Amino acid sequence: MQIGLRQLLLLAATVVFVIAIFVNSADWFDWISIGLACTAGAALVKEMGWDRVLGSAGSSAGSSSA
Repeated sequence: MQIGLRQLLLLAATVVFVIAIFVNSADWFDWISIGLACTAGAALVKEMGWDRVLGSAGSSAGSSSA
């Protein structure tokens, strides 16, 4: 399984939204804001072309990165 930056941001947004459901104080708006920021960040990562996979399984030691 390969996870990129976009998937990490969407996973973080999901976790934050679930936490926001169970918060019983005035911090609810802060949690929702963080979740929305993660979701917007995931959309920007996709649009900017930064959604490359973080792990490269199968790269050899002799190949150079450009």
